[in-house]
Amino acid sequence: MGYRAQGRTGGQSGARAAVASRMPLMLGAGSALLIAAALLLAPTGGRAQSQQATITLRGSVATECSIAISSASAIVNLTAGQQSVPVATVQERCNAANGYIVSVSSQNGGRLTSDGGSGVGYSLHYGDTNSAQNGSINTNRTVSGAARSTVLSVSVPASPTLPAGEYQDTVVISITAK
Repeated sequence: MGYRAQGRTGGQSGARAAVASRMPLMLGAGSALLIAAALLLAPTGGRAQSQQATITLRGSVATECSIAISSASAIVNLTAGQQSVPVATVQERCNAANGYIVSVSSQNGGRLTSDGGSGVGYSLHYGDTNSAQNGSINTNRTVSGAARSTVLSVSVPASPTLPAGEYQDTVVISITAK
């Protein structure tokens, strides 16, 4: 579509003297988008508006508790008795937020027994905690990221009248998050 100038201007022919304000503007689709974006971003007469968005970052750490035992594998003298003989070093590690419990328990209730049924009571010492008469210990610990080493030792009273034989017990050490 075109427009023609009406009349003459300054001696030029009518074909060259088109009035610019009356000419149509032809735009492609991309140009129209640019103009629309410019209109949206153009400052308005009022205050500038601001927007904000938030992002929540989260992470987690799983509770991990572990123990490692390095055994001293001691043999105690049941006839003469012995006090505080180290039998193992226990490395505890637990990151539980409320701390953890280390439990030490005797399968024979704090007794070294023989195949013939004879036995002798003993006591365990886990660090500075002594076992109950049934051979069990529960030690409360606070959270620590580092490993903690604790010595497990045993005390056995003198028992000169025990029958000959091998005496044994199994001690179980466990760690549990609170």
